Amino acid sequence: MKGRALDTGAAERLATGQTTLAEFLGLGREQLYEIAGRAYGLMNSGRLEEALVIYRGLVAASPADSVFRCHLGAVELRRGRAAEAEVEFDAALRFNRANVDALSGRGEARLRLGRLVEAVEDLRAALELDPQARRPSTVRARALLHSLR
Repeated sequence: MKGRALDTGAAERLATGQTTLAEFLGLGREQLYEIAGRAYGLMNSGRLEEALVIYRGLVAASPADSVFRCHLGAVELRRGRAAEAEVEFDAALRFNRANVDALSGRGEARLRLGRLVEAVEDLRAALELDPQARRPSTVRARALLHSLR
């Protein structure tokens, strides 16, 4: 089988964490987000297992991307796996503390895990970042907070 020669320098940078899998494969941000768009459509149409596979691949390809981590968390939450969702939302927030969707999602995950105080903190923080509730996640955060009163 013919293929391109392995760039051992690039492989070493990948193995030592100096480059991402996406960079190693030559996948740009635009290509990754195009793939993410397909996964988002699958998630919203209820095809959670398919979306999960794609988001796991995107996280492997670009582990520091807050959006991919957040969407993987959203899929896990929809699958009823609140603990796994919380891990991904935490990761998303490590890479972008102002990720409103991740704050809202982590708040919802924590609510499902019975951690009310932490959940309320996250939901309030999401609303502070988006006080007009322009994002669907903050609309949900506001509704959850109202239901807790």
